[in-house]
Amino acid sequence: MVVHPIEYRYGSSEMRSIFDIKNKIKLMIEVEIAILEALEECHIIPKGVAEGVKNATTNLSIENVMHWEQIVKHETMALVMAMTEVSGEFGKYIHLGATSNDILDTVMAIQIRDACNIILRKLLNLIIILMKLAWRERKTACIGRTHGRAAIPTSFGYRILQYVDELINAYKMLARAMKNAAVGKYSGAVGIYAELGKVMKEVEHLIMKRLGLGVAKYSTQVVPRDRLSTLMYTLILVSTILDHLGREIRNLQRSGIEEVYEPFGKHQVGSSVMPHKRNPILSEKVCGLAKFLRGHIIGFLENIALEHERDLTNSSFERTALPEVFLILDEQLETMNRVVENLVVNRNNMINNIKQEGIYIYFDLLVQRITLKGGNRQEAHHVLRELYLQRASLEDVLSNEYIRKYLSEDEILEAMNTDYYVNLAAWKVEALIKEYCEEIGIRLDQVVS
Repeated sequence: MVVHPIEYRYGSSEMRSIFDIKNKIKLMIEVEIAILEALEECHIIPKGVAEGVKNATTNLSIENVMHWEQIVKHETMALVMAMTEVSGEFGKYIHLGATSNDILDTVMAIQIRDACNIILRKLLNLIIILMKLAWRERKTACIGRTHGRAAIPTSFGYRILQYVDELINAYKMLARAMKNAAVGKYSGAVGIYAELGKVMKEVEHLIMKRLGLGVAKYSTQVVPRDRLSTLMYTLILVSTILDHLGREIRNLQRSGIEEVYEPFGKHQVGSSVMPHKRNPILSEKVCGLAKFLRGHIIGFLENIALEHERDLTNSSFERTALPEVFLILDEQLETMNRVVENLVVNRNNMINNIKQEGIYIYFDLLVQRITLKGGNRQEAHHVLRELYLQRASLEDVLSNEYIRKYLSEDEILEAMNTDYYVNLAAWKVEALIKEYCEEIGIRLDQVVS
């Protein structure tokens, strides 16, 4: 029976395979074998044990492991018994010195590393697509909005750079958080290497080197969960930035604004009752999923406060929440990559929306120009505010005694030229994109065409 939407609706097969139970068991076996290899290298167990166990467990099935779990009621010990059962004389060395979380936390570190690499790849792709869009639309005039109301003109390309900036910061944070969280342990029951003594530290480093992981500097029976909570916060931060971008697209697609449109298939239906509907359902999905992920952060923070050397209250939450965070964020990134790649930009409507606001969106610049010509900034602001409240015409502005005391007609008209604003926005886009490319190590020609 399929119940959870993750099983059929959200997340790529690539991401799903990382958290599949068959892959988890495969990784647990790999960790157990890495322990044996390291123990051999340190001359603690005879040569050939690791190879013997590896060959014997090649075809170990999930059914074998599940059979033992029904008997011993312990996930890790079930694996150990299943491996031992088929490994003959070598089986007696399996799990030597290890506690369960030496295996489980190390497997989780591998899953974290592999899943984060998928997220980082898709996130970088989205950043590049957004930068391409920002560059292409750097001189596309649109109205800036604050409080949902018209502010002053800007460019659509500059608006898009907000999400580039946010996502690049999150990308760098995620790369650091992944490195910090992708650490394993082989330190025994409470982390002091009691099972084999000081040599365990050397064994631990050899194991993690084989697995491509860092080593937890400090551990109890588990790797402390502050590392994991930092990673999860960062992943959920990325999700929230995608929510931010999705909301912008949704708002710009509103009736009465209609400056952008999500891609819409030839046979796609917007409503079962209203044939004319073209709803931004992809961005809405991204925003809805972000709400779901933000609810997870409390649990990850609470898991930091485990009792003494550990308790088990973190386990059930992590089993469900960890794959959910990665799979849902994977879905958000897949969706937003598709949306931005195929975004329809309605430049005519952007110009029309600027025109509908009239002359008042240029009053900001008039205040500054009057002040720089010797006027009083506060008085200029008051005069122009009164003109706005009176819904004054251009002729009223051009003939206003106070304004004309400081500005000529040509200077007033120059301040009301949309190109002035757009050119400044475009200049800033060009400068920032060069900086962003250097920041994340990509060539400028990957963005600029």
